[in-house]
Amino acid sequence: MGGLVSRSHPIDAVLWDLDGTLIDTSSSSLHALAEILEENEITLTINQLAPIIEQNMAVSASPTSVKKDKESWAREVLKLTNSSTNLTASDLVKKWDDKMLQRRSEIKLLPYALELVHHFKKHNIPQAIATMSNAKAVAVKKHAQPELFKIIETIVTSSDPDVKNRKPHPDCWFVAASRLNVKTHRCVIIEDSPEGMRSGVSAGAKVVGVPAAWSDKKKIGRGVKVDFMLENGLGDFPCERFGLPKLPRILKKESNVSLKRSTSSRERNLKRQGSRSSSERKK
Repeated sequence: MGGLVSRSHPIDAVLWDLDGTLIDTSSSSLHALAEILEENEITLTINQLAPIIEQNMAVSASPTSVKKDKESWAREVLKLTNSSTNLTASDLVKKWDDKMLQRRSEIKLLPYALELVHHFKKHNIPQAIATMSNAKAVAVKKHAQPELFKIIETIVTSSDPDVKNRKPHPDCWFVAASRLNVKTHRCVIIEDSPEGMRSGVSAGAKVVGVPAAWSDKKKIGRGVKVDFMLENGLGDFPCERFGLPKLPRILKKESNVSLKRSTSSRERNLKRQGSRSSSERKK
């Protein structure tokens, strides 16, 4: 990794969240869950499942036990079904983990994530990832997107012994910054969840929000005061605002088109899946 940014810049490093910020795991996660339920003769639509998974971001970010966090969403899913099933919350979590491992090749980068990471690397700006995914889950994502992780080598996970409290506590950001030999108040943190944004603010960093794929943009942040919200995706990252080298103009132009196509495609797929499941249920 390159050396520190010139002291003329107010920012010394960029710290990234992972899921929903660099990689799009939401679509794969939802469809993996729908497959498991179908295999167990439980019919729920994607539209029913998405709010539960989104809410789980807030629950899993609270500083409670990992086991409780991991199973809370599964209990909520099982409450929605009227079908008699022997499937438990623990079973559902285990099957989901296994299914995601099988689907690792489907984990895609978000539009312009790699281009922005390359841009920072080109200008010798240190980068790190701080995620509440555990080490096993991150290993799957590394396998799916090796180029990304060749550039960003410093990764802090929820399995890290130095991370005592999960987001919205700022522990992971302090650990990530220390491993880059920088201070958090001279870092930009890029996050997609309200809890992640809140943790970045608590760390004293500049915080840039990225609307999650399934979230209502009007509700993003939920009262969290961030320094900038990327309504149109990573290609519009305001480098100059933070004293960072500006993005190539062609990247900014193309990002809006790419984001609109990607978002429209995701929405169509989710609606199609929801309509199909609804029709099957009526039969």
